[in-house]
Amino acid sequence: MNWITWIARRYLKAKKNSRFLSMSTSLSMGGIGLGVAAIIVVLSVMKGFELQLRDKLISTDLHVLMQPKATFPGFDFGMIPMSELQSHPAFASMLTNPSVATFSPMLSSEIILRSGTKISGVLLKGVSDSKLESITKKMSEKALPQMLVDRDDGDGQRISGIFIGKELADDMGLIPGDLITAISPSMMDGPFSNIPRMKRFVVEGIYQFGSPDQEMHLVYTPMANMESFLRRKSVVTEVEVTLKDAGESEHFVHQYQPQIPDLIMKDWYDLNSSLFASMKLERIAMFMILLFTVMIASLNIVSTLTLMVQEKLKDVTILRVMGSTAKDISKIFVTKGILIGGLGVAWGSGVALVVCLLLRNFEIITLPDVYYDRTMPVSFEWEYFIGVPLVSFAIVLIASYFPAKKASLLTPIEGIKGF
Repeated sequence: MNWITWIARRYLKAKKNSRFLSMSTSLSMGGIGLGVAAIIVVLSVMKGFELQLRDKLISTDLHVLMQPKATFPGFDFGMIPMSELQSHPAFASMLTNPSVATFSPMLSSEIILRSGTKISGVLLKGVSDSKLESITKKMSEKALPQMLVDRDDGDGQRISGIFIGKELADDMGLIPGDLITAISPSMMDGPFSNIPRMKRFVVEGIYQFGSPDQEMHLVYTPMANMESFLRRKSVVTEVEVTLKDAGESEHFVHQYQPQIPDLIMKDWYDLNSSLFASMKLERIAMFMILLFTVMIASLNIVSTLTLMVQEKLKDVTILRVMGSTAKDISKIFVTKGILIGGLGVAWGSGVALVVCLLLRNFEIITLPDVYYDRTMPVSFEWEYFIGVPLVSFAIVLIASYFPAKKASLLTPIEGIKGF
């Protein structure tokens, strides 16, 4: 330990008659520590929510969505012929691509579901048998076979089945076997085209993806039922692609989008880009707001070191007479500021690590039912546990410079006047 560091450490202990200075030093150190801990914990929790949402979105099997533009051959009110789709060379390549798990053409339409006095606007999707099989694997409730036949006429004919999400079922009070009416506001019947098209369905099952928003607004039915409802054959409105690795979705879009300019291709991140952008903006805003806590604590360091300069005026004079340079005096007070800030940053980082571990491993805070999980999600990101302390330490270093500069400008004559 050189003499400058030794003196700086000695100055951390105030004299018996300078209790206020000692308390100011402790408050500065504690303020910086609390600021650093708050920033790390808040950012880690917010990142945890984002990663949890990401996992839920990936689990819905929608990794890439393709929708036709008006320039696609045979385009008609958002629908394109299945034959035009199958004849395109790019789609043949997709079907043989080893990274593709499922390739699902769909026929979808926005409709209104009505059950008694309750109504809800949803997106009804007619899907292939393979897609329907993956949906049935995630059903939490399923209707018995005798519930799917026509109970009004008694002729035993099977009613068209529909699969709804758990959130929608809870909202409308539906259970498997309930009858529900689908109303299409865009498709009209009658001689003057003024009667909305309607079709009766039976709730065949209730699926649970783990994403409340999708469970509330997405409804599935076999492709044949959808074609009967819209009275359109061999047409699709979109294609959903599920990849074996969702992380390759961006590469998949970049690979095939130039080959199919008449289609709009979006991966799962693009489909939810507004949501992820808002969450990122919230993290940045919270970081800036909480950073003011560290800045305020750093102002306490400025005041503490300024008072220290006045108290140690005689000591500074003696050091200057003994041959210390102005730079040496400046280093003493900068070192003291670094010690105060460094200790604060260190214990703040330690507190943040402990709090994050407790939140992750124990049900200290229980979340409401509206969240995906009942426990607080926490993500341990190295940039938070390293970047935040470094930024805080830089603020402390800047704050320590100004009192140290003032101390270095003191001359031995000014110190002698104080004796």
